[in-house]
Amino acid sequence: MKTKQASNEDFQSDESKPYHHGDLQQKLICAARELLEQNNVASLSLRAVAKKVGVSHSAPYRHFKDKESLLAGIAAVGFNELASKMLEAVSMYPDDPVAQLQEAGYEYMKLAMKNPQCMQLMFGNILPCHEAYPELQSSGEFAFNGLKIIIEAGQSKGVFKAGNVELLALTAWSTIHGLSILFISGQIEETISLSVDIKELAFSVSEIMLNGIKSN
Repeated sequence: MKTKQASNEDFQSDESKPYHHGDLQQKLICAARELLEQNNVASLSLRAVAKKVGVSHSAPYRHFKDKESLLAGIAAVGFNELASKMLEAVSMYPDDPVAQLQEAGYEYMKLAMKNPQCMQLMFGNILPCHEAYPELQSSGEFAFNGLKIIIEAGQSKGVFKAGNVELLALTAWSTIHGLSILFISGQIEETISLSVDIKELAFSVSEIMLNGIKSN
């Protein structure tokens, strides 16, 4: 049986748009995040993402079987960015777990404000089964482990209370996550009057929370 030699035409759609090799998957995710923040999850489609990147409408399916898998890819990148910010906080204040936790909380809020739709995607019920996407599952665990590293460092220095690391990490996470969600949903401005900037707000709330987990 004779085989046909591949040509450029084999990588073109009916719209004559070439299929891009290389880092197409990351380009698709970046484009999808931009579209997501401009609109919402409901309006996002693989076809719209392909159009924004400049590839055929079938090209994204080489990397994502459907819209949900694309959303999982977006969420995974979000968790990886969150984990990276936590590690940066550790590097910034290598001997000060309290400062690490405050800085991590501030960076968490900044990410939420910059990418509110992505934040809702990461922690909402749009993707009810993270276990179905191994990369998403591992990136979420990676982010939470970054927070646990800070708590463990504080415990080893006698700064934070001894006890269940995951419970203390959950306490810290719940505090700053709740603040972030209230902020991006506009609830804070509608309920209380604050003249402080975002960093001051994040640090102030973190300080109140820290008083609860610091060792006596």
